[in-house]
Amino acid sequence: MVGAKTFVSACALAVLLCVSNVDAFKCYDCSGTDCADEFTKSSSLESSLTTCVACTKTKTSGVVTRDCSLVAIGNDCTTSGDDAYCTCDSELCNGSNNMAVSMATLLGATLVVFFSNI
Repeated sequence: MVGAKTFVSACALAVLLCVSNVDAFKCYDCSGTDCADEFTKSSSLESSLTTCVACTKTKTSGVVTRDCSLVAIGNDCTTSGDDAYCTCDSELCNGSNNMAVSMATLLGATLVVFFSNI
């Protein structure tokens, strides 16, 4: 059985890791031949908007599009066959081939494992 202090400490840690300021940042903004899965990162492909709160990478029928979102979406990737829609929430994060898992996702999974073993 987990003690009350351990439980409160785990909850406080979870809140501190999950709560963050929504800071605006830049994303890559391109489509088509300049924007293939394997692409050369360049400042000319950075969005002119500096108010992005999420970045997206979409691949539909082999065409890749990277864009800025003004809505916080989090870190996720949905695929269907060769098509994919990925979102991330850090500076120029849509420039990689693989989108990263957020700290909140890792923390949540850790807490589930921890509390399921009690």
